[in-house]
Amino acid sequence: MRKYIDKYNANWIEVFDLKTQSWTSLPGPGADDVELRNHLRKYSEYFKVNEFKGKLYVATDEKEFSYEPNNGAWKFVRETSSAITDSMEVSCDMRNVIYSCTDSGYLMWREIKGLRKLREHPTRGLKTGSDVGLVVSGGQLLVMWDPYIKRSNKIRYAEISLESRRNGRELWGKVECVDVLTFPVESYEWFGCVAASV
Repeated sequence: MRKYIDKYNANWIEVFDLKTQSWTSLPGPGADDVELRNHLRKYSEYFKVNEFKGKLYVATDEKEFSYEPNNGAWKFVRETSSAITDSMEVSCDMRNVIYSCTDSGYLMWREIKGLRKLREHPTRGLKTGSDVGLVVSGGQLLVMWDPYIKRSNKIRYAEISLESRRNGRELWGKVECVDVLTFPVESYEWFGCVAASV
């Protein structure tokens, strides 16, 4: 997912389909949702997005909202979301375990071994990322990040499979794929990852 506000506020969130390698726009809040639209614009640098049971959830440090794709409706969920933390950039769950990516590029539930090169590459590593997204896709962790100092229309992504070793005492990651993802615009304001079953 990425945030893109056009001048008419018609399309302001776009979803990337990994299979078709294309973007699809979601409708933004309607004219009667002025409070919601203004709140999300105010926190556009800070909100987090997640998917649960077919709905998208957008959380800021004050409020949480949901989006129902079937009818295009936005709803207020609750005040003061607990989804935002200082050190955790993004998180997702796989097999009832929550994984996160920290400010310094560590993928963890506990440390995931075997990802040092992915994390510490001096120009393209996770640690250099200014924006990071993390989601489970096809039983693997999918992490997206922007390693570039100047924003462009490109970000990087990696698909990581996980393996338990030493009788469950160690968790190892294997990078299955690393590539560049190009947005169909000159630059972007924000992006995030959400996996949904279609």
